[in-house]
Amino acid sequence: MADILEFGKKVENVKSERDNAVRQLKIEALRKIFQCTRCMVKCSKCGAQIESQEYARFAAPYSLCKSCLQEYEEYRARVDGDRSQSECYWRNAAWMKVWETWLQHQKSLDQYRQSKEFLQLMDEVEQMLKK
Repeated sequence: MADILEFGKKVENVKSERDNAVRQLKIEALRKIFQCTRCMVKCSKCGAQIESQEYARFAAPYSLCKSCLQEYEEYRARVDGDRSQSECYWRNAAWMKVWETWLQHQKSLDQYRQSKEFLQLMDEVEQMLKK
């Protein structure tokens, strides 16, 4: 009989450990999305720290440092047809592709954050933290 009780305790411990691991995965998933990808004091593109006076001026959909904002503005001007060439020879077709794919990645992250599964995850973690 003692062996059965001991087995029952072991099963409960394994289930508790598994629940804790899942809880940690959920919290980590949210932390990465909000703390790492949407930090308002670091550049979304290069990761540089943004000075307080820099992030007061947003002409882009993401927080960008002065250098990346200038690049973004040039990229937009070239995409919109307002500018055909860059004064910087290294801002070539491959550079344009980098910006295009980076913006697409950001759009995908935004769509993920708005997905019903991600919103469900946020609700679950919020409920866990209230307990």
